[in-house]
Amino acid sequence: MSSLTGGQQAHIFEGGFRPYEGPRLAPQRSFASLYSYSLGRLLGRKRRFRSKLIGIAAFFVAWIGAIVQIFLAGLLSEFGDLGFDTVREYYTQVGVGMVLFTVVATPMLLNSDRRSGLLSLYLASPLSRRGYVNAQTSAVFSLLIAMSLAPVLALGIVYTSLGWGPGGAGDFFVFLLRTVAAALALAAVPTALAVAVCSLVRRTGMAIVVIALCLLVPAGVTTLLIEQAGVASEIAALDPLRMSRALAKRSHALALDDFNPGSIDAVATWAVVLVNLAWAGLLSVIAHLRYGRMEVER
Repeated sequence: MSSLTGGQQAHIFEGGFRPYEGPRLAPQRSFASLYSYSLGRLLGRKRRFRSKLIGIAAFFVAWIGAIVQIFLAGLLSEFGDLGFDTVREYYTQVGVGMVLFTVVATPMLLNSDRRSGLLSLYLASPLSRRGYVNAQTSAVFSLLIAMSLAPVLALGIVYTSLGWGPGGAGDFFVFLLRTVAAALALAAVPTALAVAVCSLVRRTGMAIVVIALCLLVPAGVTTLLIEQAGVASEIAALDPLRMSRALAKRSHALALDDFNPGSIDAVATWAVVLVNLAWAGLLSVIAHLRYGRMEVER
């Protein structure tokens, strides 16, 4: 027992070490633990309400259109069939919410680990550097998929129950497969881009700015070159966000405006697929190489 200033006393109740008597799981469970924990961090679980505002705002922007459309479909008996044209145009609104979430949430997840020293604690566990990157990437990727998949799937279910959606179990299954493919296409490249930027930029604020510029600036530049300078539509390959959105829309097999050289629809579908794979692969390699050589701060 020792006396402290002010007459207060400190008590030592027990000394020594205690053995761990809890469950002992396989080292591979460290990936699942970090994945589930990162999902909670991205959604602001067990944190102040202001930490939840980012997720709430992003999901609101992505889902509000579907909610309003479902509400109108229930009120108006002749609202119209749920065609692929309706779904295709809806992906533009979903993309706004996904960009908002990607720009803000990803740096707050990854860069905060580096600045707080939490990354060194993760790597002191059985979790490898590659496992850390994959777990964090999977958490962001999963939420972006949910952000784009849930509202479109809800539209399909509601419209089908009202008799205005895909007809029959076979048609609905095809609609489901195309919706899942579109969600994967929308989420893959933005997620890879955000993680790659966070691996290169240490400060959270700067990473937010760089991700926003990488997602938004190429869209304006390529649109200007295509529409004003008459450059071939293939220049849109330099815009990762537009190419991912183009692949998502083509997942619903709509007729393309091939005769218009100033439209991204003039780009062949196989080229759109290859560009998306190239962007996702290149950015993933950058992130893994950077984290593999990163000096961990303790």
